[in-house]
Amino acid sequence: MSAIAAGIEKTLLESWIARRLGTPLHELTRKDIEYYQLKALQQTVTWARQHSSFYAQHFANIPNDLPSSLGEVSRLPLTRPEDVVRNTSGFLCVSQDEISRVVTIHTSGTRGAPKRVFLTKSDQESALEFFAHGVAAMAAPGDRMLIALPGEREGSVGNQLAKGIARAGVIPIPHGFSTDPAQTLAHMEQEKATCIIGLPVQMLALFSDYSACAVSVLRRLRFIVLCSDHVPESLVRRLRQRTGCEIFEHYGMTEMGLGGGVDCAAHMGYHLREADLFFEIVDPTTGEPVPDGETGEIVFTTLHCTAMPLIRYRTGDLSRFMPVSCDCGSILKRLDRVRNRVDGFVVLGKWGRISISALDEALFDIPGLLDFTASLGPGWPQRLEIRVYAPGIESAQIEATVRDALRTLPVICNACTSGEFELSVISAQKSLPVTGAKRKIEVKAEP
Repeated sequence: MSAIAAGIEKTLLESWIARRLGTPLHELTRKDIEYYQLKALQQTVTWARQHSSFYAQHFANIPNDLPSSLGEVSRLPLTRPEDVVRNTSGFLCVSQDEISRVVTIHTSGTRGAPKRVFLTKSDQESALEFFAHGVAAMAAPGDRMLIALPGEREGSVGNQLAKGIARAGVIPIPHGFSTDPAQTLAHMEQEKATCIIGLPVQMLALFSDYSACAVSVLRRLRFIVLCSDHVPESLVRRLRQRTGCEIFEHYGMTEMGLGGGVDCAAHMGYHLREADLFFEIVDPTTGEPVPDGETGEIVFTTLHCTAMPLIRYRTGDLSRFMPVSCDCGSILKRLDRVRNRVDGFVVLGKWGRISISALDEALFDIPGLLDFTASLGPGWPQRLEIRVYAPGIESAQIEATVRDALRTLPVICNACTSGEFELSVISAQKSLPVTGAKRKIEVKAEP
């Protein structure tokens, strides 16, 4: 399907990147982008060698002329999140008085210690420009976007997003996480919001409301942007059916400077922020690059971060480069929807592995189910406990429906049939707690 035949406009990210490269949009080629990325990579590696004690040691045995091509990037060693946790100061390349923002990320990694990311004003400026040309590209000047993300602090994701979209003429409406649907809907009605950005599960709960306020909000709503967690296709289907709105998705993480990629009206993967980030897909076990179209771990390198450059940083997210062109006609590289994490699979004995995304696809198709948690208990037989939140549905009914849905998954079906595995489904009486952390199957340790 051609972009013209489909009536799909090319992502504005491409024109922004063309301007960054100093190349007329109609002349921009992959060769131009890759040449720009190589030069930026070489400068980043040189900067990190000279100013970061971590990278000076990390690259001690690497020839100074690497990389001389993008194909040689894989000869540089990978950077792990644990490296940042253990040696944050070793990554810093500027003095403390040049730092304008420090973000603390709490992680279950090394001894539970937090990860800290340092940013200068210029580092933050790159994210603002991405939001202005990426997220705001879905909107039109005058649109009013409710930001259902934390934004109280200067430099926080909600705060940065508000500043970025305002540059494109989109009016930001700061709100914070949508933990109370009635309150969020009232805010949207009061502010005449025409679009919203927030966590997938929170958006599902929000638009499962059938109040008069919700009906009024939906008459005005044009689109929804989902971010900050992986996005189940089953959840997107329910949102589309309920709202009639177009659903967009954003992929990013704090270490990237918040923004990484965003889909367009063709919805064929995330167009990447290639002027600021160089992406790779590698085998999670060997660290070697995999061919386009094959799934592996997302690895990225920041191209212009001065405070704390990250070179070949392992995200733990699994995806692939899309092997076919986007229907919008853009030449930018795209990532497929991120569905799983490297460490997101749990083993159900001899029956195989399962992940939160498999549970998501099975359960979010259930009408009325708004959220669930999953935990795998210790000992034998193994016990998978699912706690579901489906207000207004009788407990026995939703528990039976969830059991039936889970048994469509071969791994769980085989485990349950064996008699050596327990599946527990519990209907929660209250809304499950929302922290903004990425959802996963919790593996409980021995008491």
